Amino acid sequence: MKTILNNPYRIVGLLAGSSAKEQTRQINRLKKYLEAEQDPQDDFSFPALGEFHRTLESVEEAASKLTLDFDKINAALFWFWNGNTITDEAAFYVLKSGDIEAAYEIWDKLITKTDEVGKRFWKPVTEKNYSAFHNYSVLNFIRANGNFSNAIVASLYFLESDLVGKFVTSVVDETCKTNKKELQLLFLNQLHSDIEANNKSLLPKFLETLNKQEFIAKQDFMKGFVQKFIEQIEHKIETAKNKRKASKANAAKAGQELFTATASDLAQLKSIVGASDLKYTSIADKVANEILQCSIDYFNYMQEIDSETDYPEIAMKLAKQAETLAIGKLTKDRVKDSIETLEDMKERELSHAIELLKSVKDAYETNEAIIIAKVLAMPLGYNQTINWSKVNELIEKSIDWDKVVELILKVIPPQNIDKIKRASNASKISEYKSLVNFVLSKISNSYKSRIAYINYWETPEPTSSQSDFEFAPNAWWILGLLGLIIGAMAGGVGGAVVGALIGAGIGSKFNN
Repeated sequence: MKTILNNPYRIVGLLAGSSAKEQTRQINRLKKYLEAEQDPQDDFSFPALGEFHRTLESVEEAASKLTLDFDKINAALFWFWNGNTITDEAAFYVLKSGDIEAAYEIWDKLITKTDEVGKRFWKPVTEKNYSAFHNYSVLNFIRANGNFSNAIVASLYFLESDLVGKFVTSVVDETCKTNKKELQLLFLNQLHSDIEANNKSLLPKFLETLNKQEFIAKQDFMKGFVQKFIEQIEHKIETAKNKRKASKANAAKAGQELFTATASDLAQLKSIVGASDLKYTSIADKVANEILQCSIDYFNYMQEIDSETDYPEIAMKLAKQAETLAIGKLTKDRVKDSIETLEDMKERELSHAIELLKSVKDAYETNEAIIIAKVLAMPLGYNQTINWSKVNELIEKSIDWDKVVELILKVIPPQNIDKIKRASNASKISEYKSLVNFVLSKISNSYKSRIAYINYWETPEPTSSQSDFEFAPNAWWILGLLGLIIGAMAGGVGGAVVGALIGAGIGSKFNN
């Protein structure tokens, strides 16, 4: 931490709480050495913590930061303090020699205890260990394997205790008036500034640690973070909204960026105020609604231009991301309705395929029933029998298979097979396979070769490339099956039966 490694007390080589006389003597000493181009580090700068290079300018600047009471306290909060000469001086001695872990162990034993099962606890802050809490915190912030959370907690324990007054009076004179809350805010604000400037990855851990602790300044300090996160999230929502309105084609990208950009802010806000707090639930719903709107606008645009991309899948991903954030009932219901409609849209190719194939089967079975009924109704002469082979041939020829194959190629093109294969509705997949088997069983090999790809589980991979949803009219396959006609019957059965089957069109559009 720069706040510790570049601390004014470290630069002048003194402990927090050093007297004005000690400061003057040490600063004059350093200046003489530095003018002679030497840098004595036999003082309390503790080179083992990290090397640093002193200059006349840096020493004079550090000295200037140790003149005002506020600056002294600010620096002392992040530097070592000799509050207990018996224990602290022993730790300073080994720290000067470069043994950081030995110093750590001295202070650690004074402030923690371990029970029979190996669990560690904090000891109460007392006259014997109050400075150990402070020094343990400072060292733990910068030691190689230090525990960041423990460093914060140890310092807060100390700053929350009644003994913190001894620290203040040792650093500044009695005319300086402050209290626990002011000291805690000073400590936390400075620590936060260091994190923001040098290691932002520590911010979630910082907030998580504070959220678990109880201390006088907690509400005042956290209040600023709550407002900050809300403002950041609202700005990101507005950015996404502007991008969505500027380009519906890029609405999905804007929604995805919003989801990613607000994830950390929402998580940290939630950790501070809780999942049920109105400030969190309100802003989370705002993010969810904007992400969902990006999904809706993107879907509508891509459908309008009849895009060949898998845009329903992209829109579904966004809607499900919105679902993970939605908290309020209105937002949850809106997201749920959209997801249900998109589920249907994801399988529209499968639905269309089933509808077409079922129409063919129904036409075939209708013709079959009519022909058989007419055959059975015809009077037979003496020794006459029905030529069932001829009847079956007549039934098969009652459908215009050229038209059927043509419609299959249009309604179920090879590029739709991948989407059909990915469908999650097991019963519809089973129905599709049954219908495919039926149609293929009725046609000749020449027809089969043209549409073999629809039987994807036995053929190679094809090579060719109301809720908020209210689907816009789109002529997907309003083609009809007018060409499925029954041919003239032979074999002594007079007359002809003509049938026609009209296919139903399907359309839709998102309704904002």
